[in-house]
Order: sequence, then structure tokens, then C-alpha cells
Amino acid sequence: MIKNLQDFLAGLLFLALGIGFGWVASGHPLGEAADMGAGYVPLLLGLLLGVLGLLILFKALTFEALGGGRVRRWGAAPLLRLLGGLFWLALCSGPSQWPWVGHWFESWPTLGLVAGVAGLVVAVVPGEPGGAGGRVWLWSIALAAAVCALWAGPLGLDIALWPTRAER
Repeated sequence: MIKNLQDFLAGLLFLALGIGFGWVASGHPLGEAADMGAGYVPLLLGLLLGVLGLLILFKALTFEALGGGRVRRWGAAPLLRLLGGLFWLALCSGPSQWPWVGHWFESWPTLGLVAGVAGLVVAVVPGEPGGAGGRVWLWSIALAAAVCALWAGPLGLDIALWPTRAER
């Protein structure tokens, strides 16, 4: 018997995300702890998300919540903005980052990680009340710069930071 619907749905979401991360990570080489491959960290994140989802599901099935834990309102617009922003980030990161689509899109141009992260922030932040405005652009540029510095600097990942032309 579900005693807290909010926690139950949140646990299902985390469990689904964990399984999704694990599935996508299985398409990349894992490597070892000393020499990590591209799928190592996503697999660990997937495991952590899955365990977190199971813990939240256990809590939802075990403990009664104040007010019954009902879902008062579904936020479809912020969810769609988030999914759209993540889709934009995936498109900008380039087809080499999508092992599940095969070689169909290898000749597509890449907009780069800078445009992807900035677009993700611009798409998601207006979903919060009072989030729209000029500060969104500053935050998007700052976060894009921080992510690119991390990717190109200490991590040294092979992801296009800037737009590239399509290969013919």
C-alpha cells in the first residue's frame, strides 16, 4: 500500500533515471578505476540514482506522510522546458556522444558545449517563478564558461566546445 504518493512517484523517477543512465553508460567503454572510460562515471551515477530511488520507494511504502503525501499540482510546463533543454544539450554535444543512434548522424554539424549549456540554462530558468530576466543570460554564460573550463581543463574530455562544420 502506497502511504506517500509524492515520494513514490519521486522514487520511480529516480529509479527510471538510474536505469537510463546505466543503459546509456553500457554503450561506452568503462575502463578501470585508475583509467576510467567514458561510461564509468555515468554508470556510477546511474547506480547512485537507482539506489536513491529504491530508498525513496521504501520510504513511500513504509512511512505515512503528513497530509497523505498527495500530489497537488503537476508541473508540466517546467518539466517540458527541462526536457527540451536537455534535448538541446544533447543535440549541441554532437552525434559522437550518442552511441545508441549508430552512425546515421555522424556527418551532422555540432554546435558545441558552450551553446548547449547556455541554451539549457535559458530554457530551464524561466520555469521558476521570477526566473526570467537579464540575469538568465549572465548565469548561462557563467555556467557555460565553468563547464567548458572543467571539460577542457582537468577532465580533458573530447567534446566539441565550439561549433564545428559537418563532415562530408
